[in-house]
This record gives sequence, structure tokens and C-alpha cells, in this order.
Amino acid sequence: MRKVCLFITQQYEVTVDFLLAALRAREVPCLRWNLDQFPSSSTLSYRAGDNSFNASILTDGRTLDLGDVASIWCRGLLPSGFPHGINEADEKFAKHECQRALNGLLSTLSALWVNHPECNRRANSKPAQLFAAQKIGFHIPPTLITNNPAEARAFITEPGDTIYKANSPLNVFGSGKMVFTSIVTDAALDKIDLIQLTPGIFQKLIPKAYEVRATVVGSRIFCAKIDSQADPETELDWRRKPFNIESTLITMPSAVEQKVLELMRLFDISYGAFDFIVTPDGRYVFLEVNPSGQYLWIEHITKLPITEAIVDLLSAGCRA
Repeated sequence: MRKVCLFITQQYEVTVDFLLAALRAREVPCLRWNLDQFPSSSTLSYRAGDNSFNASILTDGRTLDLGDVASIWCRGLLPSGFPHGINEADEKFAKHECQRALNGLLSTLSALWVNHPECNRRANSKPAQLFAAQKIGFHIPPTLITNNPAEARAFITEPGDTIYKANSPLNVFGSGKMVFTSIVTDAALDKIDLIQLTPGIFQKLIPKAYEVRATVVGSRIFCAKIDSQADPETELDWRRKPFNIESTLITMPSAVEQKVLELMRLFDISYGAFDFIVTPDGRYVFLEVNPSGQYLWIEHITKLPITEAIVDLLSAGCRA
């Protein structure tokens, strides 16, 4: 009997549609568990006794014994399938109880996680990334992460030499509102006291020849050169127009690749999307790794076989 690949996801995560199609083409058993339908439309059960322990989920009419799971694609463990009209106090209690139940999976599911939520959480910390990158030997921009306005003023030696980034994801405010990288201007300096409540990331502006997105799956690195400097709108942050920028395949220097894989091992993650600046003199400057970074857009532009690589990784443990 073949083992199962479990997807812990949401109903409208398009990435999972592609991965499921590729796995089914290989006849790999798989199950999609949408947490925006948990707990209202699916169940999670643990059964323990002196001589046994097992767990299962029931979703979309299918029951899966979690002992049969060999690999897991997971972008988070947040339940959100609560009925409309539930009062605030009851919903708060229900969310707490559901989260506790889900957290049990972190230690009871012995499978390949891509990525394990605890590893994802550690790797998602910008200070932790910079600490690790510096130890490994990456070039990194001079950086200050603080909620101290006085420190921020001292770091910004002159308007225009420093950029600001939020600690949170790009779409932290939801649909239609994005926090892009921006230059710290005189007007921004006048409002710098606002960071007392929202610690921000300040970095010295690094000259760019181009940028690199390196998508790592296991030990495989898929690398694309992003010509962000060809368009004024993407010079500072190419995420403003990710589908409109020129992108070509490149190979990073082997020394940089080795550091990338070392960082992956350090955070114990199997998937990560790395961003680098390449300076006019050819230096690779590490910006960040996103352990939940999207890849379909870069695969669409470059035809890199990232989906197939993820499917290779997920299906390896599911073979008979």
C-alpha cells in the first residue's frame, strides 16, 4: 500500500491545484484538507490508550488515518471554518480549542513536512535570517530593526540613503493594500516616531545591477535573474510588477549556492524562496528567504520545473 501526501491548505490556494494534478498524474495518493472548512465541515480525532495511539481526519467524505501520511505540504495551521453568527466569546473559545487540536499534529505526525510550521516560524523571522546569514558569510545590507525613533534617526544619515521595509508580509492589510519597500524621505523622517508601536526594518540602499530569485526545493536550486532596474516602478521593489519584469535563467556562483543550502539546513526547511541583490561589481547581497514564498509566477515566466521538483520531494516517501 502506498503512503499518502496530505495538503494542509485553504480552498483557494492555486498552488495546491497544480501540485495535486501533478501528483495524481503519477498516481500518488493524496488528500486536500482545507482549514477554512475546519471545524465546521471536517473533523480531527486523536485516540489514545495504554497500547495504542492513532489520529485521523474526515474531510469531503474521506477518512484518512494520519499514520498513512508520508509527506505534507503545509502553509500554516490556522483554523478558520467557523459558522457565521457565532458570538465573539464562543468563537474565541472555539478558535483556541481548534488551534490546540491542530498543534497536536506538530509532534504526532512523523512525516516529511514542506515545511514544518515550527521551522517555518523560526525561518520567517527577519532578525533570525540576518543573524544566520551573517554567521554563514553572506553579504548583507547594513540593517537596523527597531521601534526606537532615536536609533532610527541616527541610522538614517541623510534622506535617500536608507530604505524602509515592514516586518510583516506584503499583503498584511489584506486585499488591495500592500506595504512595499520605500525610500526614507524627509517627510517620512518627520513621522518616524510612529515606529514606536510598529518596529520596522531600515537598511542602507544597495546599488543594483539586477536581482535574483532562487527557489530551493530540497537540495535543488532554481535560479532566475530579475531585471528590476529596467523599469522605474520596479527599481526599488520588483514586487510592484512581478509579472511584467524580464526574467532569465542563471546559475549562481557555487559559493553562494553552498551558503543557500547551509541556511536551509540551519532552519531545517525543505522549501524556500531566496531574494538577492547583485551589485554592479558582481557581489550577491542576501535580502531574505521566504519559507512560504510563491513560485508559480516565476515558473510561468521562466518555465523552471519547480512544481515537478516539489512533486518529486513530496512523492518520494509515498512509494510502495
